[in-house]
Amino acid sequence: MIYFYLMYIVLSGIVLLFISNKSRKEWLLKMTIVTFLPVIGWALPIVTANKFIKNKGELFGSYISQQDEDISLEILAIQEKIDKEKELDIVPIEDALVVSNYSNRRKVMIDVLKEDTLQYMDVLKTAVLNEDTETSHYAVTAVMEIKRKLSISMQELSVKFDQQSDDVHVGYAYAQVLKEYMGSGFLDKQTIRKYKYTYIHVLSQLIRNGNVDEETFQEKIKTEMEMNEYSAAEATCNEYLKKYPNSENPYVSLLKLYYTTKSTIKMQGILDELKKSTIKLSNRALTIVRYWSEGTEHESRRELL
Repeated sequence: MIYFYLMYIVLSGIVLLFISNKSRKEWLLKMTIVTFLPVIGWALPIVTANKFIKNKGELFGSYISQQDEDISLEILAIQEKIDKEKELDIVPIEDALVVSNYSNRRKVMIDVLKEDTLQYMDVLKTAVLNEDTETSHYAVTAVMEIKRKLSISMQELSVKFDQQSDDVHVGYAYAQVLKEYMGSGFLDKQTIRKYKYTYIHVLSQLIRNGNVDEETFQEKIKTEMEMNEYSAAEATCNEYLKKYPNSENPYVSLLKLYYTTKSTIKMQGILDELKKSTIKLSNRALTIVRYWSEGTEHESRRELL
């Protein structure tokens, strides 16, 4: 038994001498392993690995090249995933809530909740009625949260506006919240009517404070016309024209008002003023002027205003 063991040691030493790259330390290490672990030691990678490496530098270069290729493939896969996500983003959210499976619908709703949910109010209203109960739950939760935040903002800004009606920043903030609240779909017609008058009051105060933009005038005129307050709308239009005499928009607002109230003579007067003005008209205004210059008897294209 000892004889066989000694023969094993001698043969192992000779073999290891050839596969140890003439390194004494490497030979001693491997020799120690195969001596104390007969037969089994040869199965260890530290002993046999170099046996099959004819050109370590060459194989290492190949290994690195392979890694580079794998990394490139991974980058391409990631890029493809990103591109697919971009394509998916193009699909309208409303469609995703109808044609997608339940899992995707929930993911869409979660993504919406991460954004400014108020801008997706119409989507949320649709999602409330979704057949998937979890998607519907997400939508209901979001709607209730929007309503809560808007109600709190309304209360706070109402008090601030009463106390600081001359503060332009408070006025604009209050007007914006009123507009969002009225457009949220939470209110009945009577309540909306009440808030529209409040909205008109806030816009009037902003105009009195001065330094208002054209949109403030346009919002006030639009709301007054919605409330059939045509005399007030006319006064606002004239004030708008006085404030912005070089803008086509006050003229267009007056034309719309006089068309709505069927004030043909006044409408023709404003049309003549606009044609005589030195204002550089936009394509929209030019179309309106050319159309109504042909006569106000045309009924089929009144939507131009």
